[in-house]
Amino acid sequence: MGTFAVYVRQSEDKTGHEAAVQRQEADCRLMAQAKGWDSPLLYADNSISATTGKTRPAFERLLGDIDRGIVSGVVVWHLDRLTRSMRDLSRIIDAGQKHRVNIASVHGVSLDLGDATGVAVAQILTAIAAMETKHKGDRQKAANAQRAGKGEAFWSRRPFGYDRADDGRVVTVPDEAQAIKEAAAQVLAGATLSSVVRTWNAAGFRTTAVTRDKKDKSVILKDGGPWGVTQLRRLLLNERYAGTRTYNGVPQEAAGKWEPILDEETSRRLREVLTDPRRRTAPDDLNSKYLLSGILVCAKCGAKMFAAPAPGKAGSRRMVYRCFGGYCMQRDLEQIDALVQSVVVTRLGMPDAAKMFVSGDTTKELRAKAQELRDRRDGLAALLAEGIMSVSSVREQAGKLTRELAEIENAISNAEGANPAAAVIGAEDVAEAWESLPLGTKRQIIRALLSPSVLPAGKGRGFDPEQVRIEWHA
Repeated sequence: MGTFAVYVRQSEDKTGHEAAVQRQEADCRLMAQAKGWDSPLLYADNSISATTGKTRPAFERLLGDIDRGIVSGVVVWHLDRLTRSMRDLSRIIDAGQKHRVNIASVHGVSLDLGDATGVAVAQILTAIAAMETKHKGDRQKAANAQRAGKGEAFWSRRPFGYDRADDGRVVTVPDEAQAIKEAAAQVLAGATLSSVVRTWNAAGFRTTAVTRDKKDKSVILKDGGPWGVTQLRRLLLNERYAGTRTYNGVPQEAAGKWEPILDEETSRRLREVLTDPRRRTAPDDLNSKYLLSGILVCAKCGAKMFAAPAPGKAGSRRMVYRCFGGYCMQRDLEQIDALVQSVVVTRLGMPDAAKMFVSGDTTKELRAKAQELRDRRDGLAALLAEGIMSVSSVREQAGKLTRELAEIENAISNAEGANPAAAVIGAEDVAEAWESLPLGTKRQIIRALLSPSVLPAGKGRGFDPEQVRIEWHA
């Protein structure tokens, strides 16, 4: 007679204490003792489902031992602990038939795999377990869809910016919510996602991805991680932050039962900007810390000039733009920056500044038109309710307005993508608007408007604005 075994399994161990598998083991050992199966070997899979196809190490070991004739009897708490799929059942039958393995269940019938009736019963019970698993999944999906339709919040991991109060209500996390609002404003003003990520990481913000100990789920090994561009982009595109509940990517009619962090207009504009395929920034603009580094050119040798430290007075250090081609010259960084920015701000303040860019600055008029179309489309519901318009007429008009709105929104996206200076042109205080721009956007505008270069100066001569040449782009 071969060795006897006890097999236990739990699909999900939320506490990490293995309490369920321990209770199963205790019951199974009592049954083994009653059957006279002394000292059974334990095979345990904790927090592993039998339906996902994920490998169950203990199950595979047990199957191998049955196939080799080492195990001749197995005690399980219920047959569905051993298998919930016809595929795994077939493997058990193939391995156990030749050795007439017995499977004893604490709850349910015992099976003799060497008997045709026992095999048939096993197949019926497994089919029922598989059916119940499918029904359970369908019920869960239906419940999730129902919650979504009512606008109820649901998440498996806390979203950045939100948490649950003790009474179950969804509430905002003030500092995180403020960070999201500021990030949205910066991106719409032309900031790169990487610059926002650097700001968040420097401020100590962490993602909400929590890593727990596999054995003890109450022990947190890693509480969040640093932010990356991908995580930030996904967050800003998520309609949750505008108070919209989505399910499987489909917005629900019911508004979300939580306080929105961003208004609908801001959320919509973020989607326009972040999904624009032309949203690109020169690689050095993403990481450069200095306004004209890599943009400024040495007029003597034609090489680019980059920011670099240089000795100052009394042992101090100062930043300069240095030619790294023929090492022709270097010029004081602050003086060059101040001069070029003064020229740019003056140009952006002129009435024809918008003509310097391909698309011009038409977004204000376009946004007004878009809002008018939305208002007209929303008003159709009232006309239908009052019986002024029929359902077919409303559907036809709504479709027409939606198509017009899509064209306007596409035009807005194109205008913003082509004009990085949209936030400055037409501002009441152009200089103030310029100062509020992210460094990367300033560099984009300078690249679009002009090519600055530095002319050689006589030995010992100080800085002279005439040494900086500005060539405007046509």
